[in-house]
This record gives sequence, C-alpha cells and structure tokens, in this order.
Amino acid sequence: MNSVLNPEAPEFYPHLTSVTQVRDPARHKGGYSKVKKTIISSNNMPLGVAYDVFKTFNDFNIVTYQLSENVIEQTNQILINELPAVKLKYYDNEYNTEKITDANDSFLDKVNINIDTMNGVQNSNDMFHLNSTKATPWNDAPIITKIQMGSTVFIAAKNIPRPQLNFKDTIDNSENLWVPKISDKPNNIKPLALNILYNEDGEAVGYEHPYRVELDLYHPPSYMIEPDPEPPTFPYALDETKFTFVATEAALDALVEHLTGVLELAVDVEHHSYRTYQGITCLIQISTNEGGDFIIDTLAIREHIHKLNLVFTDPKKLKVFHGAENDVLWLQRDFGVYIVGLFDTHQAAKALNMPGLSLKHLLFKYCNFNTDKTYQLADWRIRPLPAVLVEYARTDTHYLLYVWRMMKHELLDVAAGQPHLLLSVFEESRQICAATYNKEVIHETSHIPLYIRSKKSFNTQQMAALKMLYKWRDSQAREQDESTTYLIPNHMLLALAEQLPREVQGVNACCEPMPPFIKQNLLTLHRMILSCRQLPIEPQLYQMPTSIRSMLDVSHQTLPAYDVHDLSQFPELGEQQHVKLQHAMLYLNKPSNLHVEVPAFVPGHLLGERPAIVSDLNVNAKLFIPPYDRYRKYRCLVQMEEIKEFKEKEAKVAAISKGNELIKKEVLVKLQQAQSQIKQEEIDIKQDSLVGVSHENDESDADKKIAQRKRKISAEKVEEKEAPKVVEEIKKDVIIKTTKKDETDLKPYEYKNANYKKFYDDVNNPKQNKTNVKKYKKK
Repeated sequence: MNSVLNPEAPEFYPHLTSVTQVRDPARHKGGYSKVKKTIISSNNMPLGVAYDVFKTFNDFNIVTYQLSENVIEQTNQILINELPAVKLKYYDNEYNTEKITDANDSFLDKVNINIDTMNGVQNSNDMFHLNSTKATPWNDAPIITKIQMGSTVFIAAKNIPRPQLNFKDTIDNSENLWVPKISDKPNNIKPLALNILYNEDGEAVGYEHPYRVELDLYHPPSYMIEPDPEPPTFPYALDETKFTFVATEAALDALVEHLTGVLELAVDVEHHSYRTYQGITCLIQISTNEGGDFIIDTLAIREHIHKLNLVFTDPKKLKVFHGAENDVLWLQRDFGVYIVGLFDTHQAAKALNMPGLSLKHLLFKYCNFNTDKTYQLADWRIRPLPAVLVEYARTDTHYLLYVWRMMKHELLDVAAGQPHLLLSVFEESRQICAATYNKEVIHETSHIPLYIRSKKSFNTQQMAALKMLYKWRDSQAREQDESTTYLIPNHMLLALAEQLPREVQGVNACCEPMPPFIKQNLLTLHRMILSCRQLPIEPQLYQMPTSIRSMLDVSHQTLPAYDVHDLSQFPELGEQQHVKLQHAMLYLNKPSNLHVEVPAFVPGHLLGERPAIVSDLNVNAKLFIPPYDRYRKYRCLVQMEEIKEFKEKEAKVAAISKGNELIKKEVLVKLQQAQSQIKQEEIDIKQDSLVGVSHENDESDADKKIAQRKRKISAEKVEEKEAPKVVEEIKKDVIIKTTKKDETDLKPYEYKNANYKKFYDDVNNPKQNKTNVKKYKKK
C-alpha cells in the first residue's frame, strides 16, 4: 500500500496504487476515475416519467438490457472469489438487491473481524481468525466513538469486553425472587434476618427490607435541622481539589476509613443498562469537604463494595443524593448496600416549589456553575475512563454538599425558622431508602403499556403477534443478559406486529437498520409472525365499563363532587390538609365583581345540593356532563342496543324452523272447535223437531238450517285438506318477511337518534313542557 496512506506497511500490496490511481490510457487503469465516471453516467440516466417514455424506444431497451447483463456478469466474477454460493440473476432486481446486501454484510463482517483480530479482541484460535499478528499493548485501549446529536454526545467504544463475564457473583436473570446480597449488618438495632413477604393470595412477593426497623426509628440529628452558625464555604474548583480514583481493595479500605471520620458526604451513581438485562452499576462518586472527590470503579472491585455499609447505614452521618430513587435500588441489587440518613436535594427542590428540579438547575442557582450534561448517555463501562467522563462524574457530587447547606437555610427561612418543612424532606428521603429492589416479572399483560403508548389500533392477530414477540424478546434477553431494546427496539417490535409481513423481505423492511439479533433469528421471527397470521380475526364484543354502568342507575347513587381544579399531580392529602383545601376552595369560589358563578362548574358539596342545569338540548339534565364523556356513554348504549338487536335476529332465525309446527297446531285446533260446534247445533235442532212444537214453516226453516250446516262442514273439510298447502305458503311468507326485515335491520346505527335521557332519573326530575323551555330562553 502507498506509504502516504499507511506509513506502517509501505510494502503491503504495492500494485494497489497502479490499479486505483494510475491514469494510463494505454493500460486502461485508474480505478478511481472509472468509478467516478460510472457514477456520473448513472446519475444521468432518466428517472420516473422520463424513463417510462424512453422505454417505448427499442434501441433504448436494447442498450439498457445489454448494460444490465454486463453489470451482472462482472458482479458475479467479483463475488465468486469470496462468496461462490452467491450468484445474481438476470432481470430480477429484487433478488439481486437482496444478494448484494448479504454480500456487503459478509464483506463488512470480515473486515470487522480482521480489525478486532489486529486489536487483540479476537482469540488466536477463533474460527474466523484471519491473521496471526500478535496484539501489542498499545492497541488494548477501546476504540472510542463520539456522536453528537443536538446537545447530547454519545460516547461508546467498539471493543469493550463485557464486564459481567468477570464478575465473581452469578447474575440471575430468571423470574425467581431476588435475594438480598447483604451478609453483614453494621449499625443495626435488630440483627440481620431475611424475612419473606407474602401477598393476600399467599404468594411470595419479595424480602423484607433488612434495615426496616432502623429506618422506622430514624430521626435526623439536631445539627441537621438546626440553623448553621456560619454560612457554608464555597468549594474549590475541580482542578484545585484532590481527586482519588479507587480501583483496588486497599484503596477502598482507605476510603472507608476516611469516611468514618466525616459527618457529611455527597454520593452519586453511574449506571449502564443497554448491554445487560438488569443493569450494571459502573461508578460510585463520593465527595467530602475534608478529602475531596473520589470515584470508585465498581466493575473492578465489585465484590468489596459492601464495605460501604459501615458508613452508608450510620444514622449519624448525612448522605446527600440528588434523585436517589434509582440509586438506592441499584446499590441494593449489585452490592447489598443500604442507606440510613439520606437527604435528597430533588425532594427539597419540590418542597421549595422551584421551577427547575434538575441538578443542573440547582448548580446554576446556588453555585453559578453551568454543568455540561452532554455526556449523560455515555457508556460508563469504558476503561480507562476518558478525561471528559471523569470530569463529568466529579461535577455530580463536587458541589452537592454546598447545595445541601444552601437548601437547608432556604427551607428554614421559608418556614419562618421552624423545621417542619425541612423534616418533611427528610421524611420523603426516608421513604426512598425504605424501597426494596425486585426483579421485573413478565405477565400476560406486560405488553399492554407499550401498546397504549404507541397509540395504535390492533386487531386480534396483531395483538397476538405483539404479545408473542414481546415475551420471546424478554426470554432471549434474560438468556443472553442483554437489554430488550438492544435485541429488538420497541419501534421495530410494534412495526412487526402491525405489518405482519408475509415474506422475509418484509421483516427486513420493518427492521432497518437491522440489529444483529434479528439478523441471527430472522427465520424464527418470520415463523412466529406467520403463525399469528393464521389466527382468526375475532369480533370485539363491547362490554360497558363498570364506571359507566354504575352511572345508568343514578337514582340509587349519590353524584360525586365535581372539582374544577385538577390536583392529580399533588400527593394524597391528610384529613386536616383536606379540610384546609376545602376552605381554600370556598374562598376561591366566592362570588365577586370579577368572578361569575357558573352552576355547572360549582362543586356540589360546596353548594349544599346538586346543581340544577337547564339546557336547550336536554331540559331534564341534572348535572353538566362534558361532550366527550357524553359521547362515550352514548356509544356504550348504542353498542349494547346493537348486540341486543343481533341476538333478537338470531332468535328470529331460530324460530323460523319451528314455524311449520306452530301453524299446523293452530289450524288443527280451529278445525276441532268448528266440528264440535256444528255437532252441537245438529243435536239441538233434532231435539226441537222431536218435541213437535214447531209448525210446518218451522220445519222448513229447520231443514234449511241443516242444509246450511252440511254445506259449511263440507267446505271446512276441503279447507282441512288444503291446510298443508296453506302452511307452506305461510312459511314462505314468514321467511320472505323475516329476511327483508333483517336486511333493513342491518343498516348502521345513527348516533344522532340515541336517547340522551337514559342517563338521568325521570322519576325525580319530571319532564318540562315546551312553554317552560321558551320561558327559560326568554330569561
């Protein structure tokens, strides 16, 4: 290779320059210039409508076909040397594109393997090992890459060995209960005992907090809640402060000995969760006023970090964190370290109602220091740590003790010297320390939150695919100790479940760029998706929610209070605070010259009775209902009516088969009644003739009656013979009418015809006539 391109190997491939750079018309070489001309010529080809017009000319088609054949032949000659199994086809662009993509991936994989081998990452006896060059110490360092996206900088390294492979403790990613790692309990009131907690069904849900008793009895010492006699001293700059990197057990012991002699320390944790399932704590930063800044390499001395319990569980020492909810759990999970005596500056910022709650805002407010948060998504597994990451980690705790002193003074000042506001922050911090770590468990509905956040609408096939892929991804992540988002990102998972591609190429289109895990399990993914495609699309049977069903029977319930102010973002209030809030609401709703009372929006418990609303749309309304809530209720009613009509149609169809028998029974009953009535009349007439009371005229009348009766009997006999025909005609008529009625009933339901009055009590609120409405309009 040319020495200008690679000074380390001037004799490697010496004729490469002649092939690529030499421009000799006689020898027809100069690869770069030919590639450039080819690209320019390709860009000059017609596109879109122009290409369709050119295709109408035979000469153009002949030239393009010939060029296509030449390109395929030359490409096959290139690929046959490295990939003999790959062979392109003529006039099959989709197949050729797929094969070229696979060939490029294969070439790039070999290049990456060669680079890793030269850097010493690959083992010498690896099956893909292509070079026998021995790795030297200078190439052991990771290849660091920086990517700037807006105000955030991603720092990652290519050849970082997985640190969990060197851990002495085994990582359990199963769904079994997480067992606390604590083996010694310093500063205890109650000796160490790991008690299992059970739920109402008798199932084990976790272990009791080892320091529960100590936390229940904790009260901050007097010096923490009393005003400081002197203002705090502003810390020195980073370059003027002592810094210690702790990466050995001896250095950790020296740090613990130093911490036993201080009363206050600032702590922060750096975490990595992208290349592991549960996450890894990579750094612990500690700052003290006496000793400066410390950074503990928890990946190097993971099995010795539990020694910090001697200081972290001492209730006489103050541990200052910012946003300690996750830090507390990570320390428990990885090291069995617990905290007693915490002050969270994030909770203090909430108590002071600050506009910004982040550490960056606090540092700028109290220290006038604008910290650089561009590296907050860095890969903290990189060793040795770059200087920019060391500085970033130090700033998280360097000024934190000064911030704690300033916030303490402000909390006392706001409360007029009383410590109740400061004690409330200590109480919130104590609740954070009382939390216990538990492993994530996958349930049958674990995929629902992801589906809700996506704001998509899936049918039964798509939901089945999402559920199957979600559970399979989680099981694979546990087995390989990788994060689920590294294996298959959430947006790709949703795309696969939504599209349900029939072909493998469709899976490739949904996963671009394709992660390595999907590439390795492409056929498995495709089979799972096809199995979900074979499922029937079941209709969704709508069931009215319990909240709406309860509102249908308003007469048996008491309407809830309608509060205008949204207080959901505030914590739950006690009884005394709730009473104060009611008084405040009464004051806010007090009528004045600038405030007009609208009965629809006044809480019912403040008016002393339910607000009576008269509306042009619904004169029987008792309470104002927002339009969207009304729509939801009407929709459920309409759906119930549709289901009811559908069931009635099914009953009608089932009754058609029984119609023949019902008609026959009815006809036979009528014939029997008619025959019995005629016989009875004949008997009566004969009895009259035997008495002899009647005259000759009467006898002639009797004979006439008998003849009429005989004619009627003969006619009814004919009707009896023709009864089966009548039955068949009636059956046909019923079927035709039923089918016609069903066809008319299948029209879509119009929401405007919904009965709005079903949500209100018609008994307690009588209907008003039109005159009342007109009077109200005039007012």
